Amino acid sequence: MFLFRKRSPPIRRQETLPLPLLGLAGEYCLKRSSARKTLALRVTDRGEIAVNAPLRIAQKEIDCFLLRHADWLRERLAAASPGGIQWHSGMVLPWLGGALNLLVLEASGRPSLRLRDDQLICAAGAHEIEAAVRHWYQRQARALLAERLAHHAARAGLPPPPLRLSNARTRWGSLSSRGVVSLNWRLIKASPEQLDYVVCHELAHFRQRNHSAAFWREVERLCPDYLRLRAQLKQDGRRLFEF
Repeated sequence: MFLFRKRSPPIRRQETLPLPLLGLAGEYCLKRSSARKTLALRVTDRGEIAVNAPLRIAQKEIDCFLLRHADWLRERLAAASPGGIQWHSGMVLPWLGGALNLLVLEASGRPSLRLRDDQLICAAGAHEIEAAVRHWYQRQARALLAERLAHHAARAGLPPPPLRLSNARTRWGSLSSRGVVSLNWRLIKASPEQLDYVVCHELAHFRQRNHSAAFWREVERLCPDYLRLRAQLKQDGRRLFEF
């Protein structure tokens, strides 16, 4: 009589992590599995990045894997256009509640961008425009969000929390169990008041880790006009998430 041991189901773990790449802000979904032996990288049509990895592989090895594929990632992200946007000179980009006019200068080599009044000048190849604009927006967002987070944390009587730039497609912000505030880089497209509301919303979670009446009182204390701003942000959301 032969006895066969029942095979255990594979162990799976999933988490969202920041990209360890120079020139690429945002995050990726790491899916670990005991059934997997190799690393695999995927970018969806919506620009979402996923890494499939063996369960026990070191994080350092995953980071090196991403760095080796940085150029491929940039190309895939440039090709991914969630809203089916055609990037060209003259298109209007949302910016701090207003708008920027994009001027594209066809160029080879590394893309470069500069702001002149209400015009964003992008020197890049045709297939690099979106990735270059995203990168520029993300750099501006990181600086502004860090400044506003520190400002409102002081008002709330809190030390400045760590900031992580998020590339989520439907969420403006979150607070981790470790006290890290994630803020979506696309907030740089919203008005300064809307941006401040999201910052205050996440800071209020340091006092109330829920959405109770006490939580909303804390939000109102930090941002008295939050009801109007929240409604505006919900109304503007689809436009602000276009790229």
